[in-house]
Amino acid sequence: MEENKKSVLVGTKTKEEKIPKIKYSDEEEEYRSNWIRRMEAARDLRDIPHDEFDGMDYITQYESNEKLANTFIQPKRNKEDSNFQSGIIRQKLFSLLSAINNLDLRGDISAFNSDGFEVQALGDAMEDIILKTDELDVDDEKKMLRYFELLKQGTVFVEELWSEKNYKVKKTNKRFSGQLKDFDFTTNLKKTFARPTRNIVPGVNVYLGSMSIYDNQEQPYIFTVDTKPYFEAKAIFGKWERWQYVPKKIVRTISDDKSSLINKDWTLLTNPEGNVEIIRAQDKCNNEFALFLNGVLMTPIGLPMTDIWGYEDYNITQQNLEPIHAKFAYGKSLVSRTKNKANLLDEMMKLAVLKTQKSFMPPYLNVSGRVVSNRVFMPGKITHGIAPGTLTPINEKESQGVTASEFSMIKEIQTSIDSETVSPVFQGQGAQGNPTATEILELQRQAKMMLGLTVFGMSMLEWKAEWLRLKNILAHWFEKEDEVVDQARELLKNKYRKITTDRMIENEGMGKRLVIPTKEIPSGEAIMKAEDYLSKEQGMPIRMIFLNPEEIKSAKLIWQIVIKPKEKKTSEVSKLLFREFMADVAPLGPNIEYLREKAASVWEENPQKLFTPSPEQMQQEVMANQAPESKTSARVKMPTANKMVGQEMNNMMKLD
Repeated sequence: MEENKKSVLVGTKTKEEKIPKIKYSDEEEEYRSNWIRRMEAARDLRDIPHDEFDGMDYITQYESNEKLANTFIQPKRNKEDSNFQSGIIRQKLFSLLSAINNLDLRGDISAFNSDGFEVQALGDAMEDIILKTDELDVDDEKKMLRYFELLKQGTVFVEELWSEKNYKVKKTNKRFSGQLKDFDFTTNLKKTFARPTRNIVPGVNVYLGSMSIYDNQEQPYIFTVDTKPYFEAKAIFGKWERWQYVPKKIVRTISDDKSSLINKDWTLLTNPEGNVEIIRAQDKCNNEFALFLNGVLMTPIGLPMTDIWGYEDYNITQQNLEPIHAKFAYGKSLVSRTKNKANLLDEMMKLAVLKTQKSFMPPYLNVSGRVVSNRVFMPGKITHGIAPGTLTPINEKESQGVTASEFSMIKEIQTSIDSETVSPVFQGQGAQGNPTATEILELQRQAKMMLGLTVFGMSMLEWKAEWLRLKNILAHWFEKEDEVVDQARELLKNKYRKITTDRMIENEGMGKRLVIPTKEIPSGEAIMKAEDYLSKEQGMPIRMIFLNPEEIKSAKLIWQIVIKPKEKKTSEVSKLLFREFMADVAPLGPNIEYLREKAASVWEENPQKLFTPSPEQMQQEVMANQAPESKTSARVKMPTANKMVGQEMNNMMKLD
């Protein structure tokens, strides 16, 4: 597809165009009016004060949490005030975030057939596909951001989308050398690698159908509100049939007939002129999706959610950090729980700063009858014409500074905040005094106990996100990506997405695993030969998993996802744990061959290359070499992988 427009910055300055009014059918008018009433009801219900939000409405509470989490420094009200902020909430947030981010919260996926038997290869393949899509989506950074959002707001919303973006390819007629004459280029659109993606949706942009339903997948409806400049919205929806009716400017009118919303300009929120309000509404109970642009209904009545997402669930998942109660949709955050004490600590610290300043320059009485600058109290300042005793402090206590009792109060507040969050020892700070090792371990144990519910909330968030990702993959990943020519059969063959991931191969060390969708599954013998050849060629163990896309989409499979929180297996941690493991099992007479394989796995080495084979292994290898080589042997030497596995594998795998 070729575009005539060379830059989006050209042609944006146009004459004021008249937007025609859309004419809905009677059914569309009723459908749109009912959706508008729903959305206004959800907006009005959420954005009123709630006791669960400490008497604030949701938006006020959201903004308050943002300011506290980011150590917002308020301007001074009076010149003498101190705007000191301790930043203790942000410090605690990042301490927890650091601990949680060091955990491996990936899902262990299992697939079961209709008879209840596990299909191990299919579960492994799905884990590999999700791992690869996470890498393409840079999900490690997104994961940290959604954990941060959950800690500071108490509720996080994550949407799952299938991304099919185009990018511009520009080809010049010659290399640009500073001369504009005869220089030109063509612009074409090409598709990027289609893949799933996750995004955080700010809580203020999400509206729930009911405030009393805790599980968002049970909500009667959910909708999100986004605002984009008109030209950005046009780039996305400009080719839609009803884009011509989307107004640039909303003129609100007041009618006595409040029940009538037919053909009226309407937006849910007040937006600046020149912007487009984008509302995506979902109704899981009725399997419906509706899109509104500045109040214009862009989709047909009752458009199925399956047509948009590929599955019948909301594409938005919600997780609460701390439940308020079972009949309230939102949760409480770490910021909300500690903000009162943090505010009190900040106030005490401000007063301590003020009192310290006061001890340096206490208030004085001037009985000299002259106007005296306060600079006379600066160190080393010599002032003439002032009689002794004419400048005296109001009282002797004005210069005493912060007292021991006030300092103790500040420490008590800090200790109270530590007890509700994490202790300084858990944060990596040195303990005060000379604590014993037992005391330090006990403090860390208590901190981990408090961290338990936080980790549970994060685990549930990842569990829900993995389920949406799995549904997204089953709906889209196994669709054909392109068609290629099968030269042997002289026909077109579907091309599917193939991925390769780094995996620990059992008994062989770190290697690679390939997931290859194809309608024609090769024999086990051919797969073994291909794996053996590629392992020798690449110098690392290679494993292949072949999947039939049509069977996966049509099969009645039962899926299971389990999240087991554990520390990430960095090389240092793995080696330390392995040393402890060796020390524990050494007195028990362990299997040396197994420990060799385990050690090679920890150091990510090939055990066959790392260790000299035992006499028994050498004897078995000699006997195997003396035996006549069968046709099915994986050691058959072939010049190329294609010839080795035959023309059939050449067509299906494209290994060269």
